[in-house]
Amino acid sequence: MIELSQQTNGIIGSAYDIKALAKKESASLLVVSDSHGRVETFRAIVERFGEKCDALVFCGDGIADFCALLELTKKNKKLAKAFPSVAAFARGNGDYPDFPLGEGEIKVPLHQILKAAGMSLLVTHGHAEGAYYGLGRMNQTALEHQADVVFYGHTHIAARQEEDCTFFINPGSCSRPRGGQQPSFAIVQIPGNQERAETAFFSIVLTLADGYDFIPYAPPPSGW
Repeated sequence: MIELSQQTNGIIGSAYDIKALAKKESASLLVVSDSHGRVETFRAIVERFGEKCDALVFCGDGIADFCALLELTKKNKKLAKAFPSVAAFARGNGDYPDFPLGEGEIKVPLHQILKAAGMSLLVTHGHAEGAYYGLGRMNQTALEHQADVVFYGHTHIAARQEEDCTFFINPGSCSRPRGGQQPSFAIVQIPGNQERAETAFFSIVLTLADGYDFIPYAPPPSGW
């Protein structure tokens, strides 16, 4: 269960859990982006996969959905149990720099640095780095922050690329995919010891029986 407090580095969770994540031998991250008001879809993903993950990474454009889920953990035991104990997030071009949470508010930065299993992870939306036009500016930001992995959104297209030994992972949009892709998200395994991060993408399918189904998904290699 996550502690609803924002630390000075912008990450939500207890200081203990954040430090413990940085020192783990390996870590599993649930990566979601661009929910754009589809809070129930976001919730279904967290309830199904969150309990087995060490952190939730949200890459923006849906900060209201993200905060709604955090608030709901106070009332819903199933969601509270499933919600990872650490959450990192970034401001999308459709988000506000501040957003209400409980009786206060959280700061929503353009990017955050999350430490997990010995790796430095940059969380951003990508609009400020011109994600539509390639990874050049985002790669420069990654180098400035000495990031091993970059999580981003904005294009609504799931992709995994490598530049200058840095991995760039876009989970796609869980609500409004583009480029002929399916609604998607990702689970990323950080093995530690500066080894390669492993990415598993999942598509989201609406069903009459259970509401949602999640199917392993291989995005087209061409990306945007």
